Amino acid sequence: MDIKQNSRKKILFIIWSYTYGGGAETLLTMIVNHLNPEKYDISIIEYEHSDLKSEPVNSNIHVLPPIEKVETPDHQKKGYQAYYTPEVLTARYIKGDYDLYVSFNYQIPTFLLPAETKNIAWIHTDIYDLALENAERERKLQGKAFQKVKKIVAISDFTKKSLVELFPEHREKVIKIYNGIDLDNVRKQAMEDTIEKLDNNAIISVARLDKNKNPLRLLCIFKKVYQIRPDVRLYYLGDGKLRKELEMEITKEGLDGVVKLLGYVDNPYPIIKQASVLCLFSESEGFPMSVMEALALGIPFVSTNVGGCDVLTNGARCGRIIHTDSEAVEAILELMGADCKKLRNECRKSVERFSIDTYISQIEKLFDTVMEEEPTEGTFAD
Repeated sequence: MDIKQNSRKKILFIIWSYTYGGGAETLLTMIVNHLNPEKYDISIIEYEHSDLKSEPVNSNIHVLPPIEKVETPDHQKKGYQAYYTPEVLTARYIKGDYDLYVSFNYQIPTFLLPAETKNIAWIHTDIYDLALENAERERKLQGKAFQKVKKIVAISDFTKKSLVELFPEHREKVIKIYNGIDLDNVRKQAMEDTIEKLDNNAIISVARLDKNKNPLRLLCIFKKVYQIRPDVRLYYLGDGKLRKELEMEITKEGLDGVVKLLGYVDNPYPIIKQASVLCLFSESEGFPMSVMEALALGIPFVSTNVGGCDVLTNGARCGRIIHTDSEAVEAILELMGADCKKLRNECRKSVERFSIDTYISQIEKLFDTVMEEEPTEGTFAD
C-alpha cells in the first residue's frame, strides 16, 4: 500500500440525510470535495435515505450504505433505537477504526457518535426548538450527547447563542465557523443551459416546502406585492410536504400562472441567476447556503431575522432583514426598484468574504487539533 494512503487520517461524517438535496448536504459535499485527499480518508453515512438527489462527490469519498434498524429481540423500530438505544446502531454502523467522527447536525447524528472517541458536533441551525415544553426528552438526550463531544461547531452567531443559552455547561466546547462557498463552482454551474426561463421581475424561493421554510407566508406576502406590481412573478424551487397545500392556496387566491412550483432541480443556479430577488422566510436557519449562492450570482435577498442572514446583508448593502409582512413587501419592492447593476455587483463582492480556501483551512486546522487531543468521556448512561 502507498505510504501516503496508509498515513491518511480516517474521518466519518454522520448526517441525517445525504440524499434530500438540502443545504446541509450541499455544504458537506463542498467540504469533503475540498479537504486534502492526501491527508484525509473520508467516509459519509446517512440515517435517512431518499432518492431525491445523489450528491456529486469526488471519487475518493466513500458514501456508505444508509443506516437501517438493527434486528433485536424486542423488534424496535429504527427511530426508537436512535433515541433510546443508539449504542445498538452505533455498534453496527458507526464505530470503526476512524480517527475522527463528525456529526453533521444536532439530535440523531450526535446521538450516534461513539463515546470516548475524538469527535465533533456540527450544528447548522439554532436549537431553540429544544427549549419548548414538549421537547424535554430531546433536550435531555442532546445534553447527554454533548457530554461525549470534543468540539461543537456553530455556523452563525445565532446558532452559537442558542447553544450557549441551552447548554451553558458546554460553553467552552463551542466554536464558530461561518459557512464558506465555492464561488467559482457556483458561477460555473450557473452558465449551464436550463429549460426554465423566468419572467422579468421574478421573485424566487430556494427551499424545501415545509413548515420551517414557511412557503405559505411567502405566498401571502407575494400576493400583496402583486397587487402593487402586477408584473411580478413568484417561483418556488424545491419540494416537500406542503406542496399540495401550497398548490391549493395558489388556486384559491387566483394566482395560477403567476406563481409556479418548479420542484427540485439538480442544478438550480441557471434559474436563480435569472431572478430579481430571493426570499427566505424561515422560522429557523443556520448560515443559509441558498442566500450565499444567490449573492454569488448577484441576486439580493429578503429574509426573516434567522441564522447568519443579518451578517449576509453586509450592512443592508445586498439584502434586507424583515420582521413583519408589511416590511417584507416594502423590502421586496425597494430591491426590485434599485439600481440593478450596482446592486448585483455589491452582492457578488460581498460574498467573497466567505471564500472556500479560508473556510477549508479553518476546518482542517480544527480537525487536526481535535485528533491530537485525548477523547472526551461521556455516554448515554445516567
